Amino acid sequence: MTFFLFVDPNRRPQAKIRKMTEELTQKFQAIDPDLTLIHNDNFIDYGPEVFPKLSKIYWDPRVPDHPMEHFVYSEYLLRYRVYPLYWFTPYDEQIYEYYRKPSGASDSSRQAVKVIDQAILKVIHEYQVHNLFYWNDLFSEKQLEQERLKPYNRPSQFIGPGELVSSPISFTDPKHRPLAAVEKNTEYLETQLNKLDLRLSLIHDDSYIDFGPKIGRFLAEYSYDPEEDEPDDPIRDLSDSEYQIYYGDSILYSFTPYTFGTGYQGNILSGGIPSFVHLGLSDELDATVIKHVHKYQLNNLYYWRDYYTTGEFQKEIKKYKKIWCLE
Repeated sequence: MTFFLFVDPNRRPQAKIRKMTEELTQKFQAIDPDLTLIHNDNFIDYGPEVFPKLSKIYWDPRVPDHPMEHFVYSEYLLRYRVYPLYWFTPYDEQIYEYYRKPSGASDSSRQAVKVIDQAILKVIHEYQVHNLFYWNDLFSEKQLEQERLKPYNRPSQFIGPGELVSSPISFTDPKHRPLAAVEKNTEYLETQLNKLDLRLSLIHDDSYIDFGPKIGRFLAEYSYDPEEDEPDDPIRDLSDSEYQIYYGDSILYSFTPYTFGTGYQGNILSGGIPSFVHLGLSDELDATVIKHVHKYQLNNLYYWRDYYTTGEFQKEIKKYKKIWCLE
């Protein structure tokens, strides 16, 4: 991968940016008082030849000090009421995921956005065209005219209210993770566990299927229940664990990219205790093992990065790094 030097070309005076933000705020408020605009003061405009290329690069959390970790993917966030609606830059706009998928006709928020979406896009596109002024020396007169038309040729990403059509989950392995990556993950976990204590061992279930974050978390929450589900429900045959960590003969943890379970000695409902407590293992050892598990779970998201925009993926990784104290 070729990394860019993130040097601010300083083409846009800060006073001009503040004025533009004020004007945009007034325009959005005129469309609907529930629209709120937030400017990211850390945003850097690298220009039309560079920024669009940079903004397509995903942060790879597996790589230490990856340059996209701190890259600012959007200049503005537009909220409708208290929820995100659009993120946008001088070169693109992304609608919030909620509005990119179908919803029921009774969704009042979506009905309201449907009415004002085109007016919102008109304001965003005018800002994008205006921003070309700072870079007009890069284009011939004809090229500049073509660049000015680009924003208006982008269709809305908004999906309005409509009938929800449910589709069954496919339980075919999507094979999103290369086998070599799974082997590397296993080797990493084994190495880290051996460094901590040679009595720690790892077992990998080769039948486990990674369906991705959305389905993986759904299956974690709604696993097969023999009392509620049909005997021929395909979920029944799915492995609910990718890895198990043992200390000697005692299971400590069972986990997947989206779940984490603690092994117990005795019945968990009638006085059972966590295995690491029963074995007298230190809290430090326990915390370190869990940290390595969370790092594996975090890195696994990279194989599903194309399910997110680059900015959404960065936000998702940062969220879990904070939750799991992996900063």
